[in-house]
Amino acid sequence: MESNEKKRILGLDTGTNSIGWAVIDRLGDQCSLVDSGVHIFTEGVKEEQGKEVSKAAERTSYRAMRRGFYRRKLRKIRLLRILSELGWCPALSPELLSQWRLKKVYPATPEFMQWLGTDDDNAITPYRYRVICLHEKLDLTQEAQRYILGRALYHIAQRRGFRSNRKDQSNDDEKGKVKEAISGLSQKIKDEGCEYLAEYFEKLYKEGKRIRNQYTSRDNHYVEEFHAICRRQELDEDTVNRLEHVLFDQREPRKHTVGHCLFEPTKSRCKITHPDFEEMRMLQTLNQIRMKTPEDDMLRPLWENEREMIIPLFQRKSESNFSFKDIAKKLAKIYGKKSYGYYKTDGDKDILFNYPMDMGIAGSPFTAGMVAALGPDWKAVIDAQYVKGDGKSLDDKVNDVWHTLSFHALSFFDNDEKLEVWLETNLGIEADTAKKVAGIKMVSAYASLSHKVIRKILPYMREGMIYSYAVMLANIDAVLPAYVRDNDDMRKAAVDMAVECLNEYDKKTCECTMYQWLKNFLAEKYHIDHKTLNRLYHPSDLETYPHVRPDEQDRMRLGSPRISSIRNPMAMRSLHRIRHVINALLDKGIIDRGTEVHIELGRELNDANMRAAIRRQNNANKQIKAKAAAEISKHFKNFGSSESDMTKALLWAEQVRDIDILKCKLWNEQHAICLYTGKQIGLSDIFGPNPKYDIEHTIPRSRGGDSTMENLTLCDSRFNRDVKKTRLPSELANADEVMQRVAFMKEKADELQKQIRRCCTNAYMDKSIKDRIIQKRHFLEMQQAYWRNKYRRFEMTEVPEGFSRRQGATAGIVARYARLFLKSLFDDVSIVKGAATADFRKAWKLQSEDEEKSRENHTHHQVDAVVIACIGRRDYQRLAASYHLNGYADRERPSVPEPWEGFVDDMRRIQAETLISYDFTDNAPKQVRRRIKFTGSQQSEDSKTSYAYDTARLCLHKDTNYGAIKRDGEVKYVIRKPITELKSQGDIERIVDPIVKEKVQAATRGLDKAPEIKAALANPIWMNEAKGIQIKKVRCFAPDVKNPLNVRKNRDISRHEYKRTGHFLNDGNYCIAIYEQILPEGSTTKAKRSFLIVNNLAAVSYFKISNRANRAELYPSVDENGYRLKAVLHQGDSVLLYEKSPEEIYNASAAELCRRLYIITSMEADGRINFKQAQLSQSGRKKKEDDKLGFFCPYMRINAKSLNALIQNRDFTIDVLGKIKFLKHD
Repeated sequence: MESNEKKRILGLDTGTNSIGWAVIDRLGDQCSLVDSGVHIFTEGVKEEQGKEVSKAAERTSYRAMRRGFYRRKLRKIRLLRILSELGWCPALSPELLSQWRLKKVYPATPEFMQWLGTDDDNAITPYRYRVICLHEKLDLTQEAQRYILGRALYHIAQRRGFRSNRKDQSNDDEKGKVKEAISGLSQKIKDEGCEYLAEYFEKLYKEGKRIRNQYTSRDNHYVEEFHAICRRQELDEDTVNRLEHVLFDQREPRKHTVGHCLFEPTKSRCKITHPDFEEMRMLQTLNQIRMKTPEDDMLRPLWENEREMIIPLFQRKSESNFSFKDIAKKLAKIYGKKSYGYYKTDGDKDILFNYPMDMGIAGSPFTAGMVAALGPDWKAVIDAQYVKGDGKSLDDKVNDVWHTLSFHALSFFDNDEKLEVWLETNLGIEADTAKKVAGIKMVSAYASLSHKVIRKILPYMREGMIYSYAVMLANIDAVLPAYVRDNDDMRKAAVDMAVECLNEYDKKTCECTMYQWLKNFLAEKYHIDHKTLNRLYHPSDLETYPHVRPDEQDRMRLGSPRISSIRNPMAMRSLHRIRHVINALLDKGIIDRGTEVHIELGRELNDANMRAAIRRQNNANKQIKAKAAAEISKHFKNFGSSESDMTKALLWAEQVRDIDILKCKLWNEQHAICLYTGKQIGLSDIFGPNPKYDIEHTIPRSRGGDSTMENLTLCDSRFNRDVKKTRLPSELANADEVMQRVAFMKEKADELQKQIRRCCTNAYMDKSIKDRIIQKRHFLEMQQAYWRNKYRRFEMTEVPEGFSRRQGATAGIVARYARLFLKSLFDDVSIVKGAATADFRKAWKLQSEDEEKSRENHTHHQVDAVVIACIGRRDYQRLAASYHLNGYADRERPSVPEPWEGFVDDMRRIQAETLISYDFTDNAPKQVRRRIKFTGSQQSEDSKTSYAYDTARLCLHKDTNYGAIKRDGEVKYVIRKPITELKSQGDIERIVDPIVKEKVQAATRGLDKAPEIKAALANPIWMNEAKGIQIKKVRCFAPDVKNPLNVRKNRDISRHEYKRTGHFLNDGNYCIAIYEQILPEGSTTKAKRSFLIVNNLAAVSYFKISNRANRAELYPSVDENGYRLKAVLHQGDSVLLYEKSPEEIYNASAAELCRRLYIITSMEADGRINFKQAQLSQSGRKKKEDDKLGFFCPYMRINAKSLNALIQNRDFTIDVLGKIKFLKHD
């Protein structure tokens, strides 16, 4: 029973970019609203073309490209220094090269540009020079001959071929394609009678064939050619080494950020290729296997000889992953049996196992590679032959070899050959064997545990313990008293007693968990304190948040929710904003530690793959719904013979309701059969004012059932009313017949389970492929859960207590951590099921029974939060009782007392009066700070110093670089695009070259539709068919480009100034500064205004650290007309609009303030500012029909010169709780 004492409750409705909150007081059955609001913030990710991407992903990809270009430039500069020193290229001073490196000033001296130039008529090409260097001994005393050698080497530096990274073997498919293409190119070189790459490419160049976009090998093509040139030119060893280092040295890939161990937070996680992890994973499987032979009475663990027989299955080089069927087949052979299967589905088989046959099992790829190279006793070989193993244990020697193969293959060895030499030298193995060891794939994936913890767990697992037991005992040495730990016999006895304690645990009779059971035993036996016992590992340990304590000002405040176990940026962003809302409520004294918290977490707060699966499921549901609607419309259009029937049918077809679509979906789902009577259901039987079949709840609402699809079926109306009533299906007289009819649900669930087991991933997969498989698995799991839960409702003989309140599985780990985060402060935190919130919205008349929830207004989050806060245990009981009174009519609105009198009217009033709080943080001024550790003579007092770095946190411009040409004395901008992208005759008319335009127009003459034009342009259009010159790309005028940003200087300086820079479109404006004329006091003249737009590029340049010393103002305080700065507006700022005077706002009611509160969505170059009302959830543009709504319409576009508004942070503030405060102003 609920307490009659007054209780304060906080309800939270969280989403990906929103928090609805409400605080109520509950006394008995009556609730009263204390306060409520909505807080909106930006999501942690963004969506593009239906795909979710990290906000940093695009920025990081561009940064990676910039770094690649910069490193290529550094390579050229280093080579030019050597060539200039040797006199193999025109002299370039260190100052010129430094200017190129630091200030991007290309060393375009006449001599250097001539050296780089080509002349096909006189055979002056880099390819020709490379061939000359391969076959002729040059006289390096002559400058011209030296320049030929230098130009050939510089050309190699520009394109040096592909080299595989041994440390990353995850994308085998892509690298296989690259290697295949390289092999094909090598074969073509031989077929053309060429020995080196330069010879083959020179032939292609002379024939006018394309050379680019061909995969080349650095080692097999370029390095081989380089050494051939050096031998032919008889270069000394020192020069060859210097040149080779500059040309072909490859920096070591940075080690990925590695997470911390689940049990030892100070330790890094172990790689999954480590042999100890592979052994632990294998033993985890072996120790869990249970089998039953004809001689056994029940499922039993494997015996030692059985374990030894199947271990080689994990060490097959050809099978890094395999199915459990391989294990079952191997074990069945021991007993001479051919019949084996899963004990739940194949009970008639001779040998039964506790795993399905198609269950995926992970192998041990690294161990398999070592076994294939060194034999089954590969560890003994390392122990006996490792030359650097003096004084080291076997585990340490194995770890040394593994570490060399895994981490340092590129640090110490720039190719496999050098690694093979190291293996031959240090392991004393043959060259062929060393090649096999060096070829073992090493991926960069990590386990959840550190190597230290794995070594602690392994001894127990080798004894046959299951993983959970081994984990709980792994750190027992840390809690046992020293006198026990240091005595081998006493320690062994202590461990044996701990194992016996775990075996004696009975979940049914014990009131505590197994973990607590073990702690109680150790505390009683050895008098160990509670703090020490907490050092024992727990198999399902979740990182915990520290208990909140009062701060220096005696305030209770939630700390940071950041925790290494949550890598989901969307969920972390949401938890951070929850923290801000709750801390604001704490500061105002609205809630305290004793407040009860109810929280509903949106499914979207799962990981990215789960969200992608949810989107896929939603799209599938939309397709099913559309198909059902079309089926209903088609049915009614063909229904009835009389004119009256036809009229009614057509009217019905045009007004298909959601309830009708639901019926049609259930009708298809049940194969048009009543599951209770077995009768065939016609589509016309489920529609109309008195349908023969209607929706019923498998578990009646009166007994705690919900209104989800899992609990709904179509049933004979008479049977439902007269027979089923409030019974469960298992309580019916024909229950066995019903179970036979619903058997298809179980079959579907079982089939989906098989598909799920086939969705296996491994660390060797490319990430995109792995993500697709994981998304498919999540999608199948949601479908499988639907059919499984639907079938289980028919099996139920009783309804578990609190069945309707239970949280679904979709919230996952985020829900658990959100609860832990809030539990660090509040004593009572509960997760509310989303379906329950929907039920009570309808029960309390906030939403009609068949109405879909409206999401156009942000205040629906506030409504949900109030409902979540008001739902109590007694309300669930009342809801069930109401359905019981309604009898079989489950679709009727239940009669549940409202939380307080006038609840619905109050909610409508509150929605109209709620000011939405927004969080749009301006990150442009922020700089990245890194702590750099100094060593040696540079070491400071704390050995670390924090430095700030420039960071562009805004989109500076769009990606497309436009060209510039002059036509009729005017500069016009053009874009080069594939011919297949031309979609209309208008596009073709914009082609720059008249001859090209004429040929394209001839190919598309008489065609107007885009598909026809696309088909015509798919055929070759020749510029010169005899020479094989095809028109593939065309230059087109871009009439929409008027005032582009001139961002980057081109390397080659044109004589035309308009061609010296790149031209890009602006991708956004940072702010708009509004200036107003200063009028004499008492003047009645309206003050004039002007404005200044600051784009993102200008803002980022302003905030650069390097510009801070001598930078001009971002926007001046007085403009060129002498007008004074009145206001500065940014995207996301809130404003309160008025028509004539600010007094309209100061005297406005709460509802009127809400109507006048707008958010800036964008600013245009002509000074127009776009707004949307703050309560609207969707951005948009003002339409002509909006004018009918009056001045304050949903979307507004106002010129800065005529804007009348109070501005956030200048005239008023709105805190995180949505409370407004007007500031003093002149």
